[in-house]
Amino acid sequence: MITTTELPYELPPYLSPSSISTYVQCPLKYKYSRVNKLSEPPTEATLMGNFVHDVLEYFYLNVEPVNRGVATLKNVSSSVWTSGEWEEKVTPFIKDGLNTFRWNSWWCLENIFKVESPVDVIPSGVETELNGSIGGFNIKGYIDRWSTIDGLTTISDYKTGKTPKARYVGDKFTQLLIYAIVLADTKDVKIDLVELLYLKDGTKFSQKYTEEDAEKVSKMVEDVGIKIGNSFDANQWEAIPAVLCNWCYFKRDLCEYWNKK
Repeated sequence: MITTTELPYELPPYLSPSSISTYVQCPLKYKYSRVNKLSEPPTEATLMGNFVHDVLEYFYLNVEPVNRGVATLKNVSSSVWTSGEWEEKVTPFIKDGLNTFRWNSWWCLENIFKVESPVDVIPSGVETELNGSIGGFNIKGYIDRWSTIDGLTTISDYKTGKTPKARYVGDKFTQLLIYAIVLADTKDVKIDLVELLYLKDGTKFSQKYTEEDAEKVSKMVEDVGIKIGNSFDANQWEAIPAVLCNWCYFKRDLCEYWNKK
């Protein structure tokens, strides 16, 4: 079992939607990844997500709307694959071979035409870095895409994982609502809509942005920020065992809950 005695023990200078989610899921996992600064190796799923995001970033930034067709997207995908040296990046981590990885990636990319009309998308920002604050806590993150039309802004987020069941979709908007609060504050825009684009299945979920949602999410961020500070000061990090533990990188060799002996 690995010990954390000689590892760093310091709070990160900011919160992010993903780190907030990690703490809510399992404070002990937050400690390992954010406080002890142990990096998790990439997985086939995360690598595919990164590749698809890179392709769509180029597609919407560098291709004129009128030219955003399937053939152009294929050319962009091939170009990004080569220029980004993706074969070298993914080979050590994939199980079913490069062809399967590329086919699954293309499946997600092609489904962009199912969830929206790329020729009509006019992005105001793509992969925009956000730096702001909520409830006195610094927030940092990246928005996949946002567009402002007639004074109203839509925030869009690409997902390459499995589409959640309808009853769980609401929780998935929390990340976007955090982004929306910071974007509205730092860019002085009026948020109208947040949307999740699940590309694996070609499904889109949209939600209107309301001040009520913003207040609720702001309170949640502040509460989690306070709890993280308290956990850090006391060096007490609760383990929350769940089904997701089976996919946790820290379970086998490090987790104090699963390695009590």
